[in-house]
Amino acid sequence: MENLVASFDSVPFEFYTLKKLLKGEIIKEQDIHILKIKNEFGYGEVRYTSLQKGLRIFDLTILTVDDIEFPMNFLVTESLQFLYCLEGDCSYQFVDIDETHQIEQFQTAVVHSNNRLQNQILISGGKRLVLNIIFVDKEEYFNKLSKESSQFGKKLLQYINDKPMYFHSGNYSLKIAEQLKLLIDIEYTNEISELLSQKGRYYLILAKQIEKFCLEIDNNSNNSGLLKNELKMISEVSDFIKKHPEIQHSIKTLCLESGLSPAKLQEGFKFMFERTVSDFVRNVRLEKAENLIRTTELTISEIVYSIGLTSRSYFCKIFKKKYHYSPKEYKSKDYTAKL
Repeated sequence: MENLVASFDSVPFEFYTLKKLLKGEIIKEQDIHILKIKNEFGYGEVRYTSLQKGLRIFDLTILTVDDIEFPMNFLVTESLQFLYCLEGDCSYQFVDIDETHQIEQFQTAVVHSNNRLQNQILISGGKRLVLNIIFVDKEEYFNKLSKESSQFGKKLLQYINDKPMYFHSGNYSLKIAEQLKLLIDIEYTNEISELLSQKGRYYLILAKQIEKFCLEIDNNSNNSGLLKNELKMISEVSDFIKKHPEIQHSIKTLCLESGLSPAKLQEGFKFMFERTVSDFVRNVRLEKAENLIRTTELTISEIVYSIGLTSRSYFCKIFKKKYHYSPKEYKSKDYTAKL
């Protein structure tokens, strides 16, 4: 993908203000502006994506040298902000009342503020931070949302509408982490598919954030008994399975790998993926096989072996159940041309 240094006229005002603050260089990839930072402040980048009028995304991937204050006021007016910390931790501060809220790894937060309030994110020096922030402009976006039938959207509006300042410290979530990891790690076949996939996944993350917030304020409790370090281990185990689908994974070996009990391991996978461990392993293998069928010249038998299965007939059965075509039909020129 070609990177172009963005001209002043093409850069959103709030992003240009951020450039002056962090002294980085802005480049543009299609509809995405990226502020590259490599100076006395630290190293990394801030990505700006505008999904539609009133809906903007900031993704911070940064390692700061010293503690910094990341101002939010010039980025927002009357807004609702959905935050998710994928790596590291940070704090959100309402400066006017000197109130600070911690946001830890895998944790969500929802902030409501208007343009009369001073607020900022506090980032500790010497730590890597990966933070996703979705800004929803009340006037632009909520007017449309209020006309829609979404029960969660209407509940959200009712709850925060009369609160000029509000911070909700959410529970830990690995479901949102998985979506953000896909945004970071996925390989795309071309620029158009990349952009469409990114924007679609951001809308999915926003939907999950709204649903999670509404459920939390209703239940006033966590929907999982897992601790943060246990969620981190579940995330690492799932990544290990994805990288090595050919290994004969079992509850026993995965428990030894993670240090979790069988009960915690199953609880974590059901909470994060709504699947048992064995279902998750099977699904990873099928998705790997589907990709190999589309992108390589391997035979079906070679693909079966490469994903850790020994029975071709069993593979064909579960593949057809998921994709509604046999592996041979899926591989055929006439069908793949339609994908």
